[in-house]
Amino acid sequence: MYVHKLSKILILVTSIFFACTTSANAEFIDEGKGGANPNMTEIGTWQIHHIAFPSTFIQPETAKAIGLDRRGNYGLINISILDLANNKAPLKLKVTGYAQNLIGHRKELEFKEVDEGIAVYYLAQVRHSNEEIFRFYITVKDPKTGRSEE
Repeated sequence: MYVHKLSKILILVTSIFFACTTSANAEFIDEGKGGANPNMTEIGTWQIHHIAFPSTFIQPETAKAIGLDRRGNYGLINISILDLANNKAPLKLKVTGYAQNLIGHRKELEFKEVDEGIAVYYLAQVRHSNEEIFRFYITVKDPKTGRSEE
C-alpha cells in the first residue's frame, strides 16, 4: 500500500473564504507541487484538480439532477483526479473529507460522484455563513490498489 503523508507536500488543507453568497476565493496550500496552477496538485501519477465555488454557480437543472442544494449559503468543493500514467484518463476513486472552521467546528463532507464518461468528478457541499473560513481535509483512495493520499 502506497501512502504518502501530505503534511509535507499537500494536506489538501484548503483554506476557503466565502466572502459573500455570490463569490468565493480559495487558497490551496500545495507547497509548489501544482506549479502555476493553484487549483491542481500532482502526487506521483495522480493529477488532482480541486476548487471551491458557490452552489449558485451551477445551473438549477444540473443541481437538481445531481441532487445538490443550490442556495446562497452553500459552497461546493469539486475534486477530480487524472491518471498521468494513462494519458490523463479520469480516475474513479473514493473521495472523503471534512471541513473545519476557525473555531474547530467540523463538518463531514459527502462527495457525490459525477461520471460524464470523459470526465469524473466529485462534488461535496458545505453550508457556510458569510465570511466563514474553512480548512478542508481531503483523502483520495484507490479501492483497487489501496493507495491513499491525504
